[in-house]
Amino acid sequence: MTFDKMTSLSLCIVVLIVITGIILVVMKRQRKNQNPFAVHAKNSSRKQRQTDSSGKPSSQQQSCSYCKRKVNPKELAFYSGHEKVVGVCKTCRPIAERQSLLRL
Repeated sequence: MTFDKMTSLSLCIVVLIVITGIILVVMKRQRKNQNPFAVHAKNSSRKQRQTDSSGKPSSQQQSCSYCKRKVNPKELAFYSGHEKVVGVCKTCRPIAERQSLLRL
């Protein structure tokens, strides 16, 4: 083989290696950017934006950790319980304070 054929062959091999490397990096980034929880996050955000029959956004209600009554989240007081956070309504606050839970 002549020198020109060897340099053009080696140049082609280098170009193929670079292109293959670029393709592998792009594929790795796409896999890395795919969040397995993204579908769940989209579904939960859709649930929050659901509207009632009048077309207004529905108010989100949370339940009290003790009496399980549904109340507005702004009315809940949050305390650090045993290995978890508890949200209590106005009527159940004395129970949480009696148990010496720390207010968050």
